[in-house]
Amino acid sequence: MLDLRETWIRYLQAHRFHGIAVAWAVVIACDVAFGSARLDFPFSGGGSSATPLRHEIPLALAVIAVGGLGSAMDSLEEAAAKGFRRVEISCLVGAVSAAAVLLVAAEALVSPMGTVLLLLRGLLIWVGLALLSGRAWGWRFSWILPLVTLFPLTYWQIDGLGRFRWWDWTDQPGFSIPCWGIAIGSMFAGGVAMALTPWRVNRLRRAFQRNR
Repeated sequence: MLDLRETWIRYLQAHRFHGIAVAWAVVIACDVAFGSARLDFPFSGGGSSATPLRHEIPLALAVIAVGGLGSAMDSLEEAAAKGFRRVEISCLVGAVSAAAVLLVAAEALVSPMGTVLLLLRGLLIWVGLALLSGRAWGWRFSWILPLVTLFPLTYWQIDGLGRFRWWDWTDQPGFSIPCWGIAIGSMFAGGVAMALTPWRVNRLRRAFQRNR
């Protein structure tokens, strides 16, 4: 019990979770104050797509939560024992859950349930993409894939008939089944990325080479 408690304390100190809390507070304050503001992005149909700021807020919350996995001891942590990994995963789940609670608390009084579900869905999708990005390039670069998605989501968001495309999770209704399918797929991919630590990848590579 003592070792587990010390692991928690050291993990929280190394990952500076007070900084994450401050960043979340700033993002939520922006959501409350400017959530209805329209962001002008280039649009394939000419002009610009006016996307509400609140539809992009989950991206920032997701990147902050996953980026918190990074620390000055990344290389050592990747080789850590199972006890540390349990703490790491618990902190990630707690961080994503806290982000979801903050999002719901900020939106529940000003937005309909459909919008709240839309935002929660976006949070799950961007968390999965942030995990993939972090595993590929390091946790401090967990923003790469989520940020890349902004281009297709804004530039090609509407088809030739003037309807939001089925995969546009920032504008499709909160109950859209295809977009929830994307959320499930993204979280599954993110979970796989989280599980594929360097030592597991090396083990799989050695097993594959032996079986060739």
